[in-house]
Amino acid sequence: MSHTVRAVISGCVLGIIGGAWVSTDGQRAASGRPGESQTLVQVSLSVGGKRFDASAPGTCTHAPVASIYQVMAELWTARQSAEPGSLNLSLWRPKDGSPDMVSLSITSGPSPATVSTVRGGTIAGSGKVTLAPAGKGGVFTVDAKTAAGAAISGTITCDAFAPHLAEGG
Repeated sequence: MSHTVRAVISGCVLGIIGGAWVSTDGQRAASGRPGESQTLVQVSLSVGGKRFDASAPGTCTHAPVASIYQVMAELWTARQSAEPGSLNLSLWRPKDGSPDMVSLSITSGPSPATVSTVRGGTIAGSGKVTLAPAGKGGVFTVDAKTAAGAAISGTITCDAFAPHLAEGG
């Protein structure tokens, strides 16, 4: 992975997490189920002006070939559930060259923050996410706003990406 991934978020909602991920290997998606590879996930975000910082085991995956809403794409995910909240991020890079798509859900504090640009799903929020490879993992940089206008900015660092296991497949 020697390229930078850029995702332009033109607004969306995160009903996709746990949804229709399919890859060519026919295996299940990583979402905290037994037997999944765990890695250190470091979260350093500002969400609506409040800090969300956590460093704990989570799952980070990569699928060179995946699909969502019948769009073939490369997929990266980062998931963590630790105090003070949880985080789910999916970054899709369509194989047809169309703009990247992002699903981001953060539960920290009294109200969750969601952003999604997945075409075919519900769109809410705006901004961009980039991925810079680092060793066996990478650093996602988030600069986004929810549909309600709450700013989300900062980084999510994955020590390593495990192979992504498809869901719904």
